Amino acid sequence: MSFWGNKSMAEWLEALGRITLLARESVASLLTFLAAMAITCSTADGAAPPPPAGPAWAWNLPVYETALDFAMPHGTFREFEQRLDALHHLGVGIIWFLPIFPTGGNPPDKPRSDSAYCVRDYYDVNPRHGTKEDFKHLVAAIHSHGMRVIMDWVPNHTSWGNELIRTHPEFYQKDKDGHIVEASSAWKDVAKLDYSYRDLWDYMYQARKYWITQFDVDGFREDVAGAIPLEHWRWLRPKLDALKPVFMLAEADEPRLHPVFDMTYDWTSQVNFYMIARGAWPASSLDALLDTERQKFPAGAVRMRHLTNHDMAREQYAWDNRAHLDKSEYEFLEKTPLPAKYKGGDRAFAVLCATLPNSKPMVWNGQELGILSSTPKLQWNDSPYLEFYRKLLHAYRLNPALYEGEFHQISTSNPKAVYAFWRRAGQNRAVVVVNLTDQPQQVTLELGESAGHYAEVFTAEDRMLAVQAKLDLEPWAYRVYLDNASQRLGRSGKP
Repeated sequence: MSFWGNKSMAEWLEALGRITLLARESVASLLTFLAAMAITCSTADGAAPPPPAGPAWAWNLPVYETALDFAMPHGTFREFEQRLDALHHLGVGIIWFLPIFPTGGNPPDKPRSDSAYCVRDYYDVNPRHGTKEDFKHLVAAIHSHGMRVIMDWVPNHTSWGNELIRTHPEFYQKDKDGHIVEASSAWKDVAKLDYSYRDLWDYMYQARKYWITQFDVDGFREDVAGAIPLEHWRWLRPKLDALKPVFMLAEADEPRLHPVFDMTYDWTSQVNFYMIARGAWPASSLDALLDTERQKFPAGAVRMRHLTNHDMAREQYAWDNRAHLDKSEYEFLEKTPLPAKYKGGDRAFAVLCATLPNSKPMVWNGQELGILSSTPKLQWNDSPYLEFYRKLLHAYRLNPALYEGEFHQISTSNPKAVYAFWRRAGQNRAVVVVNLTDQPQQVTLELGESAGHYAEVFTAEDRMLAVQAKLDLEPWAYRVYLDNASQRLGRSGKP
């Protein structure tokens, strides 16, 4: 890609970002354009699909999800600012804040709730986090560190104390007797919004516009996105993009939400990882996951790969990600604590989250310390996990093969235990080998045209990988070999 030169390449990427936004509903013409430009990216084995969905600035940026109340002693914006140097050094690109709005205020006849998703005011911040000026200062500081900000938006429901219940009762769904209904039988603390009213659409647009224009946020994670009519998202997205090129994440695992959304949750890979770690499924079971995605999701759709999030950290399983299992496995999913499900292989699976095709890795706060479950207040320390995640996230950011490259499987002598593949984008190549068992493995790889000289990300080993290469892998071993872009990563793993 150096053919373009640094300045003109940046200009070309920005132009391509604008074209992508304008052509979001005209996918066929966009693909024709991209094919003509000979962009090399990732989906089917050997194919050359379009670049990742979303604005060009987001293509190679890993996501970091944070709950201020967990992350900092007092849960304030000002405290979190002190973490920015460390997060930038870690390789974080996009910081996703759980909802920062005021919460609760429910009347006595409704359940009390302090959930961040029980929103009382879409135009304000929770005073326990600080002031709106504090948040504006934090966003500016994040931008000054070269990172971006997305807010967690709650479009499906509000608290019973939200002023909209009094001023706009027509915005809410009602039962046959005209009473506003709960969002669900499990969410009695919140009132369900009704998107058959177009005035609600404009209200939600204006509220998001406020945070974009007044605070310069860069996008949104939309809670329960699949419960909102698709027509609303199609109406909303170009209006937001007219303000600035935003990044949109849907809390849903539904192909129909692309291309309106740039990224959807991958709620399936975690269960695959659990079953592989348990020894119930072979490493090669990942093939079926990727084949299903290839068939169901449009080219360029980005999938948020993650080991844990704010829901999974406190629950024993995430809701929809077990549907493809026999019910006999439900007890295992429900009663086994999250760290035990990965059985010591969490770093190996984290490598897959950053290297499988169509992936954008997401790290939940504390995961970089090796903590997968919720912790009331994180104790920041010099965990050995920090160096692992720093090398992994910087490798993702620096090598286009990992965030937009072709995907090719590598034949191994033990496909039940070892998963291997290579990626390519232009002159950039990556070879990934992961031992997905708790036993050492000796394996032979058939590398074919991916053979060559590489630098390994985690060990800084320079190695010539022959057409037929033999590797000795310790339990849960992972190897990420980079060619070309690895020269910029350096032997220490620092960019």
